[in-house]
Amino acid sequence: MRDTVPGVEWYSPLEARTDLAGSLACVWTAVPTGRHRLVPDACMDLLWIRRDERSGGAFDEWWLCGPERTAWTFSLPPGSVAVGVRFRPGHASAVLGVDASRLLDRRAPAHTLLRAEVVDAIVGAQAAIDSRSPAPTGGRSDVTLVDRARALEAALAPAIRAAPADGIAFADAVVEAIVGTPRARQSELARRVGLTPRQLHRRTVRTFGYSTSTLARLVRFHRFLAVRQASVGPSASTALLAGLAGYADQPHLSRDCVAITGLTLRRFLDEWFPTFPNTSDPFKTTAPLASTMGA
Repeated sequence: MRDTVPGVEWYSPLEARTDLAGSLACVWTAVPTGRHRLVPDACMDLLWIRRDERSGGAFDEWWLCGPERTAWTFSLPPGSVAVGVRFRPGHASAVLGVDASRLLDRRAPAHTLLRAEVVDAIVGAQAAIDSRSPAPTGGRSDVTLVDRARALEAALAPAIRAAPADGIAFADAVVEAIVGTPRARQSELARRVGLTPRQLHRRTVRTFGYSTSTLARLVRFHRFLAVRQASVGPSASTALLAGLAGYADQPHLSRDCVAITGLTLRRFLDEWFPTFPNTSDPFKTTAPLASTMGA
């Protein structure tokens, strides 16, 4: 486990605790400066933001970031810091008991969506860590961002352990089916998970926030990234990698890249790899997508 990633100054992912890694892709800390582009990866994040004490005292906010269909950019006031947990695709809805479609392309205050006991656990954990190591008069607390990230992770442990097994199993089954066959028809996916196509659609929207076709588009795009970086290498033919990832051809990949990221493929690849390390990508942590092709 490492607490920082070389070349990534504002965002540092941490491996999730072993007992929670089934539902958490990673835990992370961030000290954002300027504007940053976030590309959808079928995950949802629960995050805590602390505003700069110099701007009028410490101010804490807890946000739940819903599933996105397209990239979005954000910036925070100077001096702000954040920590968060990233749920594996479909797991946040089961763990937190939320309908993911209510958060589609949205970020919302956590207290408006989460169960009272989950909110109390999060707020209590942060209060406890604030009081654990009081700062000397006129000084600053020696509690680190990593400490806060781990406190948030621990606060969610009871909810993760209590998550309904059928909800977790459904999310994993759908992702596995789409990863295995990126261009599978709805009827084939439904057969694999033991539902009718209509049942699959309704449940997928509640679990992931959108349809299986949107989920498949995001998985296919991340599969391309995984193959390019981990399997064949960045010097390989883009057309070849597009085919391996499940695209009909390179133009298909290019169209999806623009639709998802808002950037051309060349520009996106120049930006993506130095900024977003593998540890934060749910498709490259425990079971890389490239492994499904025997790479």
